[in-house]
Amino acid sequence: MSWVTRYLVAQDGLSEFVGRAVSWLTLGMISVLMLEIIARYFLNSPTIWAHETSTMLYGAFCMLAGAYTLRHRGHVRSEVIYGLMGPRGKAFCDTIIFTLGLVVLGVFFKMAVEFAADSWAVREYSNKSIWQPAIYPIKTVIPVAVGLVILQNIAELLRAVLVLFGVDFVDPRDGEDETDIDPELLEAANK
Repeated sequence: MSWVTRYLVAQDGLSEFVGRAVSWLTLGMISVLMLEIIARYFLNSPTIWAHETSTMLYGAFCMLAGAYTLRHRGHVRSEVIYGLMGPRGKAFCDTIIFTLGLVVLGVFFKMAVEFAADSWAVREYSNKSIWQPAIYPIKTVIPVAVGLVILQNIAELLRAVLVLFGVDFVDPRDGEDETDIDPELLEAANK
């Protein structure tokens, strides 16, 4: 197995692991919201912490799912033009997009690290409720999530560049069906 394939397997595996692990946060969110519903409407004793807890869990879930979504090619793109292109045309577009994405994500990562560091420096607490939970730990999720997306972005950029220049490599995603999102594309490809 070449170093490229080993790298892609490792990176895709990391994004897959984090995405599947983070998906369990939805059960935490549902549990917190169900507890709040029961406490509020059946026991007439609303909680002071459930809303903020569910908001923080949802925020962490959404941010940390970015690399998983990118790994599964689930982010939005215009299929009208992209779908008509051949593999090298798609690779050309992907190279441009993932290069620009890397620049934007790099700037965002720097800002996210500063944002989280400032929050840790003052031990920031929420002022949205009487509960006033610490929010510096949840703000730490932002640079972690951006870092994970950067790593997956690099893997996608590497794939695109290799295809663009006709370099032969084994892509661990070759067995996966990109058209899971749109069954009409699968039907059109089989004609």
